[in-house]
Amino acid sequence: MIDGEDDAHRPLPVVLRPVEDELLSSWLARHAAYYGVTGPFFAKWLMLGTSNLSVLDHRLGLTQLARLSERLRRDPIALIAMTFIDASAGSAELVCRNRAPQICRPCADRHAREGASGAIPKHWRKAWRVTCPACGAPLSDTNERPDNRETLRDTSPFAHVWKEALAGEAIIERFFHGDSSFDYSPIALMRALLVQTWRPCGANGRDPVVGWALGTILPEFDDLARPIKRRINHAAVATLPISFRPALLAGVSRVILNPDTINAVRDETTLRGRRGER
Repeated sequence: MIDGEDDAHRPLPVVLRPVEDELLSSWLARHAAYYGVTGPFFAKWLMLGTSNLSVLDHRLGLTQLARLSERLRRDPIALIAMTFIDASAGSAELVCRNRAPQICRPCADRHAREGASGAIPKHWRKAWRVTCPACGAPLSDTNERPDNRETLRDTSPFAHVWKEALAGEAIIERFFHGDSSFDYSPIALMRALLVQTWRPCGANGRDPVVGWALGTILPEFDDLARPIKRRINHAAVATLPISFRPALLAGVSRVILNPDTINAVRDETTLRGRRGER
């Protein structure tokens, strides 16, 4: 690749076809690999003003957009659609910003067969998905089991509520597509169910122990979540380990389908925010 004045605005000789719903940073990284350079070098060659391609998934300026459109011969609107910059505020907070925590194995295999190995679709970063919208297969956890062929339905300790998790996933999708028929915002509900609580249910039946509002609906959640309690945060739903995601989605489904459930949550978390004497 030549970095000269004559090359400054020349389109790439070969432009790779994006896979369905592919992230902009993924598509650019595949171009870098195709031309035998690193991602930061490719970003510099494109004169994007950043060496981190992932930043473009969330912030894409007009100058950057113009350069990408010119160099990669792609319509600016199509480029914007490959990012999360036009996502609603509610969905933006449910997008994982680091390495994609989930993968659809069948789609990844198909990408490899079609010459797009390593492609990352946008839905692999959506923290409300447990299935792939492209093929319907259950997603797999890439953080805990990067090479395991088992899916979340096989490995999650909450696989027994899988059907309810699918219902919760569908509820979130409907909400993001404009369905306003819900008594509660499903996104606010996701946060509320992850609020940490203190209930008098210690070993002696009196001392408060840490729990979560979701534990009122699924009691096993508290026991499984306590060892990693610092990772269970109502202010950062997207960081919830995806093995716990079926439980959260099932909780959303139960409350949406039976609004009275939320009253039970309130009644059993009256010690919210208070620690007992030890």
